[in-house]
Amino acid sequence: MLDPRRTLPTAGFGFRTGPRAAWQDLRAGWLSLTMAQRRTLRAQRGRYRVVVAIGDVFCLWMASAADPGRVVYVPTAKSEYNDPHRGFELALVRRLARVSFPRDERTAQRFREVGLAADYVGNLMMDCLAFRGEDFGLPQDAPVVLLLPGSRADAAANFTRLLAAAERVVQARPEVYWLAALSPTVEVGRLAQACHAAVEGDWITRGGLRVRWTGNFADAAVRATVVLGTSGTANEQAAGLGKPVVAIPGPGPQFTRKFLALQARLLGEAVVPTRDPTEAAQAVLRLLDDVGERTRRGEVGRARMGPPGAAERMADRVLAICTGR
Repeated sequence: MLDPRRTLPTAGFGFRTGPRAAWQDLRAGWLSLTMAQRRTLRAQRGRYRVVVAIGDVFCLWMASAADPGRVVYVPTAKSEYNDPHRGFELALVRRLARVSFPRDERTAQRFREVGLAADYVGNLMMDCLAFRGEDFGLPQDAPVVLLLPGSRADAAANFTRLLAAAERVVQARPEVYWLAALSPTVEVGRLAQACHAAVEGDWITRGGLRVRWTGNFADAAVRATVVLGTSGTANEQAAGLGKPVVAIPGPGPQFTRKFLALQARLLGEAVVPTRDPTEAAQAVLRLLDDVGERTRRGEVGRARMGPPGAAERMADRVLAICTGR
């Protein structure tokens, strides 16, 4: 990890969220931080055979300071499904990237149509899952809803909304079991305290609701019948595993209504966008009762996210560049 590093007020989502959030980041020194990081990256020139930029065109522009015109670009944050690259972005890709590996075939095809070197080799995010076969001690045939509050500073506020929806589901379906996959960046005690809940070993409890928490997202997603989330990457990965995802906008700077709309366009019918906990609970109950809808939405998620295997194929291509093959 290179310095300087700093956590901005919106955790980097200011320019996606709106003018007020962007202004918060600017006041916190976003511009000076960016220029300092560019200087650090420029100092790396000549030290590496290949520079890989994973993210959006801003990431590509930053990476180009270390290796102008020769960056391998992996645009995980953009897709023709939800946020097509604009003309100026394609021009940047043409100038700064030697080859691109978009997250889906539709985006790769768009790149090739405008003369860019691009191949679809799979979705890198589906390789970032570690399966251990854990069943969390839950009955094999029991319905399970997985909660995904996200990994940012707004996780506690998001979790409060998820619990509100869960409590509504429990009133109608008390036999449902609940899991929550927490990022290493989220401390369970603080999360529970912010939600006026208690932690008892591996369980978060509030009133009659008991939620088994875990850091094992991959196995929790496999075990889930339905996912209820306010997350970016985790929502997408759950959809890629064939799980229908009910999503609620949160109060923080990341999972806003705008972000949710973009995610819904990206994942299609794999996501059920809702406005509030009441609507989310209704969607969860409908999905629990309808195996056909769950299956249909799950198939859409698998198709939109693609299979694993991209990491190895990308690594082979990067190695070929390094060795001149």
